[in-house]
Amino acid sequence: MLKKCRAIVGHYKHSGFATGKLRDLQSQMNLPLLKVKQDVSTRWNSSLTMIERLLTIKIPLTASMSSLPRDPDCLNASEWEIISDCVNILKPFENITSELSGENYPTLSLVIPLIRGLQYMLKNLITETTIGNEFKNKLIDVVVRRLDHLEKDKIVAKSTFLDPRLKKTGFGLKENADNAHKWVCKELTSIIRAKNDNNEITESDTTEPTSSTNISANTYSVWKHFDDKIAQVKITSNPNATASIMIRQYLEIPPLNRKKNPLEF
Repeated sequence: MLKKCRAIVGHYKHSGFATGKLRDLQSQMNLPLLKVKQDVSTRWNSSLTMIERLLTIKIPLTASMSSLPRDPDCLNASEWEIISDCVNILKPFENITSELSGENYPTLSLVIPLIRGLQYMLKNLITETTIGNEFKNKLIDVVVRRLDHLEKDKIVAKSTFLDPRLKKTGFGLKENADNAHKWVCKELTSIIRAKNDNNEITESDTTEPTSSTNISANTYSVWKHFDDKIAQVKITSNPNATASIMIRQYLEIPPLNRKKNPLEF
């Protein structure tokens, strides 16, 4: 059927007479003057664009073909139904491609929820033809085989968890969301511990030499009582507990609007 579509498009691309006929019929029917679109072998979505355009101009196209001196092999009624099914099935893939091609916002965190959304759409999509249904089921299998593992990937999972629009809601399975939670907590604990250790080293390195003047100043400082208490808190604080509290507070904040930029958050 794609070969038929390409033949039709090729005929109109190389025949000024055929293109003129199509344009005249579009004008008579008060329809937009749209041309056929050729697909490119290196871009799968160009095939979607090609058949989508043929469906859009189907009525004037079929009418013009019947009046051509040498008309290409036209699609029959059942084939038109099949490519209509194909457009509905492939459209969500095109949407994902567009979403993940953005340059002004982070995209890695969107991978998991977009895959889950794609799977949901495909499973609930009602097809009109047997071939369309088979095509849909094959694509569902391909998505599971090639993309399902990404929800268990540490980098992708942590990215989704740390997106304030998504957090744990972006995951399909609770187990994977909980794993991302643990990974982030572990990494944050490590960062806090390293920061605390660095602060202790810095404070030790910057301690001024003891002199009678310093002893006198420190002894009578009104901040001494407070500074001693803070030092004790630093000693007794638990990096893991601190990280857990920070993450709990983050999760309790209402999710950011999906259309907002998480970088601003």
